[in-house]
Amino acid sequence: DSVKPSSAKKAPSDKPPEYNQGQVQEINKKVDSKIQRVEENILQWIDEETKTLKDTLEKDIVSIRTEVDTKNIEMNSKVQTSIADLKEEMTEKVAIIDNKLMDNIFDTATDYIPNDTQEQSPGSTKAILDLKNKLHQNCNTLRFLCSEPLSVQFSMWNKNEIAVPRGDDPRIICFNWINCNSGGAIDDDGVSDMHTVVIPIAGPYLLSLGCQLMGHSGGIQLKRNKREKLIDGGRSDIVDLNEDDVLEVYAEGGTKFKEVNLMGCLLRPRVFITPGTTM
Repeated sequence: DSVKPSSAKKAPSDKPPEYNQGQVQEINKKVDSKIQRVEENILQWIDEETKTLKDTLEKDIVSIRTEVDTKNIEMNSKVQTSIADLKEEMTEKVAIIDNKLMDNIFDTATDYIPNDTQEQSPGSTKAILDLKNKLHQNCNTLRFLCSEPLSVQFSMWNKNEIAVPRGDDPRIICFNWINCNSGGAIDDDGVSDMHTVVIPIAGPYLLSLGCQLMGHSGGIQLKRNKREKLIDGGRSDIVDLNEDDVLEVYAEGGTKFKEVNLMGCLLRPRVFITPGTTM
C-alpha cells in the first residue's frame, strides 16, 4: 500500500489580529466606560469617607462641649461650697479676734492704739496691728472672690444658610442663638443678633469654631481685634486672651455655609484682682 504524505502544518503567524476602525471605536468606548465607572466609584468612596469623618468630628466636638460644661458645673459647685465653708470659718475667727482686740483698744479712730501701750513693747503692739490688718485684708479678699464670677463660658450659633458672594470683602458673621453665663463675655439682650465677644477676664481660653461648608471654596476665621487670626473653621485650640480683647468671626468671599458656631470657656484666670481695684 502506498502511504500518502502528511500535509504540512501551517506555521503560526506572529502578526497581531487586525481590527477595522469600527472595532477600534467599540473597544475605546468599552475602555472609557470602565474608566468612568472606576472614577465614579472612587468619588463615591471619597464622599462617603468625608461624610463619615465629618460626622465623627461633629460628634466629638459635641461630646467635648458636654464634658466641659459638666466639669465646669461640678467645679463651680465644689468651689462655691468650699468658699462658703471657708467664709463661715474666717468670719468666726475674725469675730473672736476682734472681740479680744477691742478689749485692749480705747479708741478705734486713733490708728488702733492699745490701752496699755506703756506696758507693751513697740514690737508686740505692731505685731497685733499687723495681724488685725492681715485678717481684715484676707476677709475682704474672700468677700471679693465670693462676689465675682469664677469662670467665663459662652456659646453662639447661627443655624441659617449664609453665602458671601465671590469677590466680596470678608464679612462679619452674626449669631442668633446665644448661651452665656451671667456677667460673662456677651451682652445679650435676648432680641438682637450678636457678632462680638468681649473678653472680661484675661487668661487661657479653650476656643472652638465650627461650621458646615457647602462648597469647596472660601472659609471662616476667628479674629482678635479685627486683625489677628486665631483659628480657622473646624479647629479648636487653647489661646491666651487679654482683658477687653474683641473676638469676631469672618467669612471669606465665595463662602457658602450653615450651622456656624463659636464656643469658648476660661480655663483659669491669669490673676486674681486685688479688692478695691478695677479689672
